[in-house]
Amino acid sequence: MRLMEIKYIKFKSNMGVRNMSLEELTKKEQIINFARNDPFLKISDIAEHVKTTPRYVRTILSEANISLMKLREKYARNMEERLQVKESASQETEIRLINQKGEVVAGYIKLSKITDKEFRELRKISADQELYKISQKRMVDKEVFGVQEIITYLSPEINKERIQNLDSLYELFGSRGFNKLNFKNNIMEVEIANEFLSKLLGIDKGKPIIKSQRLILIGKMPIAIENCFFDAEEVQLIVPGEFVI
Repeated sequence: MRLMEIKYIKFKSNMGVRNMSLEELTKKEQIINFARNDPFLKISDIAEHVKTTPRYVRTILSEANISLMKLREKYARNMEERLQVKESASQETEIRLINQKGEVVAGYIKLSKITDKEFRELRKISADQELYKISQKRMVDKEVFGVQEIITYLSPEINKERIQNLDSLYELFGSRGFNKLNFKNNIMEVEIANEFLSKLLGIDKGKPIIKSQRLILIGKMPIAIENCFFDAEEVQLIVPGEFVI
């Protein structure tokens, strides 16, 4: 029985949490700690190890307002949440540098107004907003390997100094940034670098690049288009899960 293998247990008191041997704890403390550390133990198992009766175990748990059923439900919910987070993370597509020799840093944020293009799928939050393109380079040891570009409507009185202090371009859409955004229609393509992109990425014209484009939404309202460009010879595309052709 696994209970017999337990020699030390975490004990919480006013002095904090510390490891104590079972011999140092009273029967009451042992019962409470066994229940909290493993709520799936049976009353009879705890009683057998503490060398008391099941009735006494039930009395101690009742006095401490501890329900094994509620502890089991809480444990199950926590495990379910952990599995969901793990599953969510495992389903994320990742762009990874092939030979990363330094820390990835973000460059200067460039802001420019767009006047010669229409993006009918995007929505304005207010009537006076104007269309902008905001871009930022990704670099390692001052060598550019990618560029993030966001096209969205902003107020004509946008604070350019504030934009330069953003930790992420997603913060353009509020203080909660990435956490409140939804993404749709993520399309990834391999293209040939034109003159503009070759200068942007510091590569020869005609070299392959990876382009990622997706729609950014708040709720169900499309408010921006995100384009990311990467030097195809510098990065790997890690796609989790099943690959369907």
